[in-house]
Amino acid sequence: MDLLEQVITEKPRFHASETEISRPFDARESYLSESSARNLAAGSLVCYGIGEDVLRFLARSIGPSTRTLETGAGCSTLIFALKGARHTVVTPSPEEIERIRAYAGGKAISLDTVQFIAKASEEYLPFADATSLDLVLLDGKHAFPWPMVDFFFIADRLKRDGLLLLDDAAMRSVSILVDFLSVDPGWKKLENFADKTIVFMKTKEKVLDVAWHMQPWTVGSTGKSVPDDLVSRLWREIGRMIGAK
Repeated sequence: MDLLEQVITEKPRFHASETEISRPFDARESYLSESSARNLAAGSLVCYGIGEDVLRFLARSIGPSTRTLETGAGCSTLIFALKGARHTVVTPSPEEIERIRAYAGGKAISLDTVQFIAKASEEYLPFADATSLDLVLLDGKHAFPWPMVDFFFIADRLKRDGLLLLDDAAMRSVSILVDFLSVDPGWKKLENFADKTIVFMKTKEKVLDVAWHMQPWTVGSTGKSVPDDLVSRLWREIGRMIGAK
């Protein structure tokens, strides 16, 4: 069995149950079932890796010349390393990074092309020097509004025809973003892995230089025009605000 298949089938445990906050928390803070909340609070090591089919898709989609970035870390990080991608991985957990390094060392997986950033994504991405990215995997913090924040700061760092992977797409904080991208003219849905991981291709060089009325999702997911009475109310409100100055 080659190294790629070993990583996929072994599912190494890099994650300490709750990965989104560093502080200990009381299970009563969670809105999950009592048993699930207690398991998260226990801090035992688990594997939150993306699906095997998604890992194989990643392996097919990248190579030594590929510039990539992910929020979150895990088995996917090792796939990027094995394929020699020029990869940036953003996770606030130094412990996760050390576990990945230890596993890679034990398997003789080179991490020479991987740059680990031990920071929260909202701290790093606004100032990142990553540009012309070929592929981005967003699988970091899932609490609202982090998926949107991460998307905002990488959207125009991803080049035209680049791929964006969103994991845990059924989660409400992520599904909002999936709904938006599914109808936006700057993106094309390419793959849907069991409604959990969705792959989009960017179809425009720049997608953030827009006004609200240029976005089908904002105007209405069907792409219908804004009702005339709403436009009139908007212009009246604008006029009122200008007159009040």
